[in-house]
Amino acid sequence: MVDQLPAEVPSRAPERRRNPRFELHFPVFLRAFGEPWSLTESVDVGGAGALFVTDRPFLLNTPVEYVMTFPPELTKAPAPLRVRFYGSVLRCERTSSDSGTFRVAVRNSAHRYLAETEAATLVEMEHRQAPAAAVIDTNAIRPTGT
Repeated sequence: MVDQLPAEVPSRAPERRRNPRFELHFPVFLRAFGEPWSLTESVDVGGAGALFVTDRPFLLNTPVEYVMTFPPELTKAPAPLRVRFYGSVLRCERTSSDSGTFRVAVRNSAHRYLAETEAATLVEMEHRQAPAAAVIDTNAIRPTGT
C-alpha cells in the first residue's frame, strides 16, 4: 500500500505506544539519581512516560526521577498536584536546533504523590528559576501521534 502513495505524500510508521501521549508544556524538575535537580520542560506526557527538552544529555537506561506539577485547571483539584515519577531513559537525542538542547524520552516505573511539606523545597526552587508560572490552556491539550 505504501508503494502506491505518490512520492510527495510522506509515509509514517504506525504508532507503537500502548498509551496515548498528550502535548503538555510546563516546567518539570528532572535529575539522574544522586544528581541535583534541574528545571526543564515537558513536551508530551502519557501514562507510561514522558518526553522532555533539557540542556544536558542522559545516557540510555539511566535511572531518573522527575517531578511534575499538574495545575488545578488540568486536574480539577483545589491545589496543584505534584507527582514524583521514577523511570529510566529510553532515548536521548540532540534537538534539530543548534541551541545545545536535548530531547529525553523516559519510561516510568513508579510514581508517588508529594505531600506539601515534601514539595516545599521544589516550590521554592521553581519560583527562583521560573518566576512567571506556566499557564496551561486545557482546551489545547491533545494526543500526540494522531
